[in-house]
Amino acid sequence: MDIFSILGNDFFKVLTGKYQNIFIACLEIIYGSYRTELSYGIDKDIMISKLCDYFEQNSSDDIQFEDDQDIFRDSRSKANEFLRKLKSYGWIEYEFDNNGRSKVVMPSHSITIMQALTDITKRNEMEYQSEVASIYSLLTNEDLLDRPYPQVIKPVYDRTLALFTELKKLNTGIRKYIDELTDGQTPEELMQHFFSYNDNIGSKAYHRMKTNDNVSRFRNTIESRLRDILNDEAIMERAVSGYQNIENENDRDEAHNKVIEIITSVISYFNSYDDIEKEIERKHSKYLRSAVNRAKLAFLNTNNIEGKLSTILRNLASAFDTEEEYGIYDDVPDDYCRIFNMFPQNFISGESLKNIGVSKKINDVDEIFTSQIMPEEELLKRRAALKNKTEHRFSRKNINAYVQMLLKDKPEIDASKIEITSKRDMIRLIFICIYGRDRKSEFIVMPKDNTIHERGFSFKDFTLKRRTK
Repeated sequence: MDIFSILGNDFFKVLTGKYQNIFIACLEIIYGSYRTELSYGIDKDIMISKLCDYFEQNSSDDIQFEDDQDIFRDSRSKANEFLRKLKSYGWIEYEFDNNGRSKVVMPSHSITIMQALTDITKRNEMEYQSEVASIYSLLTNEDLLDRPYPQVIKPVYDRTLALFTELKKLNTGIRKYIDELTDGQTPEELMQHFFSYNDNIGSKAYHRMKTNDNVSRFRNTIESRLRDILNDEAIMERAVSGYQNIENENDRDEAHNKVIEIITSVISYFNSYDDIEKEIERKHSKYLRSAVNRAKLAFLNTNNIEGKLSTILRNLASAFDTEEEYGIYDDVPDDYCRIFNMFPQNFISGESLKNIGVSKKINDVDEIFTSQIMPEEELLKRRAALKNKTEHRFSRKNINAYVQMLLKDKPEIDASKIEITSKRDMIRLIFICIYGRDRKSEFIVMPKDNTIHERGFSFKDFTLKRRTK
């Protein structure tokens, strides 16, 4: 397909460059002016006047194109120049009426592009039910079968293609839709949009697809009627003749094969509906969980600085335990750094949370099976791994034991005297400082004024002492 043999090599220049927004605005004015006309043509003087109004209201700066030394300062010269450019790029043409007056005309390819751009900006969603109902009506109307190809088969194929194109667009657009609702939102906006999303089940198109626009309601009848056409020799004869007349096909055998191909393609589309619906459902659930996780990150479940730091450090410690040991001078991964973004210290009242409906489904009870007995060696190995994991947790008990080991017979010890060789040691030092402020700990922390710089780390020094009871 050589698209530039139709559009020309310069057609897309209006969408790039310094004045792309002005070009689009002018095209919207031209395209919108045709709504009250009998064709896509309007008097050039009227168009110049409309463009002058635009430049007077929106563009007071001088205009100079890179390939031209002329400078356009007044609104009329700008309007004439942009019309000239649009004509040279192939977006518009000039025609002359019987009185010799010139008209600005949009060729068919420009109209198609402008319709597509309008659809993109307006983000119109298809009413699936109207499309499916139209397909259903065409196939069940016996009066249309006297000319089956132009009145039934071709429009059914075109509508089916449009319907499944929109379903595939919905399939690929769910993630973007949810991201737009949740990305970069404050916690309050996140919760508001999340409940709004739940109420509407995401995109309205998705909601309609799962309820009143469900294709499955009509699918069996549609497929049955299409197979009836394939099996009816008289209808197929008329359909082949219609195909030859409409599509200018002289070879009857080729026309017969094409009609069969079109009908079987429509049947195949409707057979694939279940797979498309499952894929949309899977992506919807996946990205909805992503939105929930984003909301959880916005609302840490404690309402104080130490609690939030404790939560963050526990997550970091867990990550270091499950991954290879990071070098002491390695950079922290970006995912961890994003956790430390500043945000307001807010929390949600319990009365503001919306009740989530719980649906119950009774399933058949699974058959009872005999579990495999784990070998003694494997059991001991897993117990040892679990014990090791428990011993390495930064729990209050483990931190207390560690501090008691540091103190031994000493009355006190400075944090600067504690050996630090890894990021894990640094996190443990922070936990010591946090737990030392709690009355339940077996030691106390006494801040000092000096700052310690050691092996790439910087921290305020403090003294550890046993807590007296």
